[in-house]
Amino acid sequence: MADLNFTIPRADRAHQYLIFRLSNCGEPVVEQAGRDLETLRRLRNRADYDDAPPCTQPQAVAAVRRAEDIIRHLDNARNDPPRTQIRDTMIVYERNVLNDVTWHP
Repeated sequence: MADLNFTIPRADRAHQYLIFRLSNCGEPVVEQAGRDLETLRRLRNRADYDDAPPCTQPQAVAAVRRAEDIIRHLDNARNDPPRTQIRDTMIVYERNVLNDVTWHP
């Protein structure tokens, strides 16, 4: 996000910031990465704060694989043309939907 000139908020707001923008960036693989990031965040919150039983080893392995997939998809999107399309779509999303413009030229 910083490479695309977006200013990411600090602390707990950073997670939702990334999830909203990635999930609405116009690039299907990156949008799925955003949704997967939200899933991982929910799993982490449940592990940290809920009295639910801990996850099983297969569930933990699946979560790590999901995280690796997110990283791979975001790395692949760093090149053009997806990079420019993603940036431009997120700028429009910020302006028209979120009313919270954090992109700067």
